[in-house]
Amino acid sequence: MLRNLVIFDGSNFYHRAKSLSPQKHLTDFDYKQLVELITKSPKNTIEYCVGEIRRNSRSLVSEKLYQNQQALFYNLEKRGVIIKKGFMMEIQGKFHEKGVDVRIAVDLLKGALKDEYDACYLITSDTDIIPAIQEARKAGKEVVYVGFSNLVNNAMSANCSRTVNITKSMLDQC
Repeated sequence: MLRNLVIFDGSNFYHRAKSLSPQKHLTDFDYKQLVELITKSPKNTIEYCVGEIRRNSRSLVSEKLYQNQQALFYNLEKRGVIIKKGFMMEIQGKFHEKGVDVRIAVDLLKGALKDEYDACYLITSDTDIIPAIQEARKAGKEVVYVGFSNLVNNAMSANCSRTVNITKSMLDQC
């Protein structure tokens, strides 16, 4: 049986899933079931990479975001998903994720070079990680781009071994 590593770019997944299925509540979503639909295997190591929101009781927006993220983390941990945290920077009242793309690239390359997986499924459309994808493939690993049926990234498809698309019906099953 193949050893699969599945890496979610949390923010990217959230926004693309919401564009495909706006009514879907992702805090209690079954991420493990979605991964099994994508990989067609029950044996997966799942990482969820996301910027961590810091609690700020002086900001109602950050307090609500913090509480929602804590509920998400509880759901992910309950399902055996490994959470990898970057951080969030607030600039002029808007939050910006930092360190997540680098975390994904490092885990992709480290896993390839240490032979920790056979196939890595990347649930992201961020082209910043294409150099890491190319190196993992040179190391003999299969790298699968997992996109969304309504928003396929052609550059990611062209640089990965193959592409799997998440559909609305897949999201609805989970």
